[in-house]
Amino acid sequence: MNQITEVVDGWTLSLNPRPDAFASSAAVDGHNVWRNQQTILSPVDLPKSIPATVPGCIHTDLISAGLIADISVDGREEDQMWIWRTDSIYRTTVKSTATSKHALLKFYGLDTLATVYVNDVVRLSTKNMHRSYELDISSELAAGDVRLEIHFKAPLTDAEEQVKALGLYPRPYDMPYNYQRKMACSYGWDWGPITISSGIWKKVELVQWETAYLSSVAVLPTVVNEIPHLLIKPVVKGDRESHRVLVRVLDGETEIAAENFDAALSSYEFDLPSAELWQPRGRGAQQLYTVEITLLHGEKVLQKESKQIGFRTVELDTSAIDSAEYPDKHLFAIKVNGKRLWIRGANWIPDDPFPMRVTRERYEQRIKDMLEVNINGIRVWGGGIYESEDFYNFCDQQGIVVWQDFLFACAAYPETPEMFEEVALEVEEAVSRLESHPSLVIWCGGNECLEGFQYWGWQDDLAGRPWGETFYRQTIPTVVARVDGSRPYIPGSPFSSHSDDVKSFKSGTNHIWDVWNELGYERYEQYTPSFAAEFGFNGPGSWSMLTRAIHKENLDSNDVDVAIHQKAFDGMSKIAAGLAREFATPPTQGVAWYFAAALDQARAVEIGLKHFRSLYEVCSGAILWQFNDMWPAISWAVLDYTGYRKLAWHAMKSAYQPRTITIGRVDQGAQLTIINDTLERWESSARVSLVDAAGKIVDATTIHFALEAFEVSRSALVEVFPQIATLDFEGFLHVDAFDVRVARRTTLNPAQSAPKQNISSSVERAGNSLKVTVVANEYVHELSLLSEVIDLGTQVDTQLVSLLPGESHTFIVAAPDDVLNRIEHHLADILWSHNRVVAG
Repeated sequence: MNQITEVVDGWTLSLNPRPDAFASSAAVDGHNVWRNQQTILSPVDLPKSIPATVPGCIHTDLISAGLIADISVDGREEDQMWIWRTDSIYRTTVKSTATSKHALLKFYGLDTLATVYVNDVVRLSTKNMHRSYELDISSELAAGDVRLEIHFKAPLTDAEEQVKALGLYPRPYDMPYNYQRKMACSYGWDWGPITISSGIWKKVELVQWETAYLSSVAVLPTVVNEIPHLLIKPVVKGDRESHRVLVRVLDGETEIAAENFDAALSSYEFDLPSAELWQPRGRGAQQLYTVEITLLHGEKVLQKESKQIGFRTVELDTSAIDSAEYPDKHLFAIKVNGKRLWIRGANWIPDDPFPMRVTRERYEQRIKDMLEVNINGIRVWGGGIYESEDFYNFCDQQGIVVWQDFLFACAAYPETPEMFEEVALEVEEAVSRLESHPSLVIWCGGNECLEGFQYWGWQDDLAGRPWGETFYRQTIPTVVARVDGSRPYIPGSPFSSHSDDVKSFKSGTNHIWDVWNELGYERYEQYTPSFAAEFGFNGPGSWSMLTRAIHKENLDSNDVDVAIHQKAFDGMSKIAAGLAREFATPPTQGVAWYFAAALDQARAVEIGLKHFRSLYEVCSGAILWQFNDMWPAISWAVLDYTGYRKLAWHAMKSAYQPRTITIGRVDQGAQLTIINDTLERWESSARVSLVDAAGKIVDATTIHFALEAFEVSRSALVEVFPQIATLDFEGFLHVDAFDVRVARRTTLNPAQSAPKQNISSSVERAGNSLKVTVVANEYVHELSLLSEVIDLGTQVDTQLVSLLPGESHTFIVAAPDDVLNRIEHHLADILWSHNRVVAG
């Protein structure tokens, strides 16, 4: 049998900072590569070598050696800038076993500019972290132990050299990330730090074989003429003619099909009429099968691989909408097994600045966080990576559909012969690896590159030079059609399927950012996208995480150390502007500011998501920016780096309930929209109360409704409560439909008055949790329990609870015992609401 062993032992790392690694500043054609770089760095006292872990990178090995702090905990970006211009060498010895005729090294991921030496001889050069490489070392290993060295060139140095050689290609940030096939966001983004690193970021295998070797296998499950169909594409090296490939399809332990074919064939396909279809979440069962692929020499098993698959059809419906209200408008709807799926989604970024640290268990927890917030779709964003098999396997198992960007983001990319070759090889490998996953339903050429060319003023800098469009319009779709062909492809997002204008709201996908940048979240309710693929609102991660990161006990919005963790352009001012729209006297520091900023983000998330869902017939999905974070950030994420569920996560949970209710902005009639996005009929009643600024219920009514599957009802509350039509009635609309609750202020003006936070509370210990029961003595709006102020590692089951006088709610807090004790002791300090911010 072929021997495949992971090369993990004996690795060391040597670092060689370049002469400019500790310079006070650096520039690329007059552009500062890091706008915050101010001081000269002190040279780091480095040992000759340090132990290295593979998979890993410079940063993770330095962290393990205690030479730098972890930037995702409390490390400082400026202390690690020298790594950007540091060359490195990874070394190990591959022991000779001399048991096989052939031997090769398979590098699954080298980040990024690597030269591989075998016994001091250059054998391989790489320039793409997003694909794998194989290197034959048969003769060297047969002769004895092999000295393996991998030399990495400093990434920023190389990018600067390319800028000088090729000229400036526009991008939104100073860093020249668009000159390399490297994780773009490692060069920094408006939510993450600059962590430009090098290293062996995926595993290295030693493969030894006698006659033939299964280098890779692509498995494409489709449905042809309503019959499940399987296409197998093995890549066999060696003596293919005398070998065979056995394919078994298993449902659990039960074999439902077995086929074998000549290993010389590049592909083999067959029907599986007994197989059942995989369904997305909420539409049926996630039927999955295991495909075992075995390389045989006679009866001898040489190698075995397996993949998880599911059968379904996917279409992109861009047909015209028959509506007098929306003339010339087209759908952008993903249909799975012939049925339109309304995508309740979020954007996904790398879950750690060093992706090799994201374990299977961490992926599993993140998917659980998605399921609990009612997500049924996730977009893997183009500035990161093609995710691990664990990520897609969990999505398969849970019915979460995946939109996969190819790895281009927000920039013009040089169209060089070398880049064309790299992109084609990268895309072929990524598609071949991922096409087996039924959860993956659409390919996208990249993020905001088309928009950048049309709207961001690139033309002068480009001066007529090609800027990457050929990749999105020709290179990538050609490879996708040849290798996959079973899923829709779009050249980028935003994108219009029926207009040359990528920002058209008549068709395609929209990215909506004027809300955060300028206008406030009520602006969402004036848009009617066919598909809202990117939009969001910024707010702080957990209190304890941020205070730990800045080594302070308080959060002050005017503190430069706090602002370091806000990477958005003018982000702290934009948060302040948002709070000024919400509160007549907005707080600026302490827990009051922290809660108010988190609350503003949560309101924006809930209003935006619910509005797009209220457009059920013409809008087919909402993908919020963003789900997760990679460091202690003030950002658009609803889940912070520690896994804490921000108030915005709870707002998303409310907005993404399959059955939900939304209240529209009062100047548009305070539309009450009731949405049933389930397979079953929903018949119930909603009690709607109008509460004034003193907390008194001044009017109330009951609305009965009966909705069939995937149906929506609408009614204008200004017709029920005419007093709110003046637009300056200071109060609240409160809707209770038993299992669904929603509340909203009755004016768009900044809040000047509210009832005092008049509540009573009691606590009860229940194992590793604390039950906190709160009774509202007066109306309380958006009551939340800020357990994270006490310590890290806490979670609260519900937040943003609005209670009428006399009503009660029980919060369940999970945390270690000592933290629960402190939460109980400080309960009065951490129960916050809109009332407390406004009225004290």
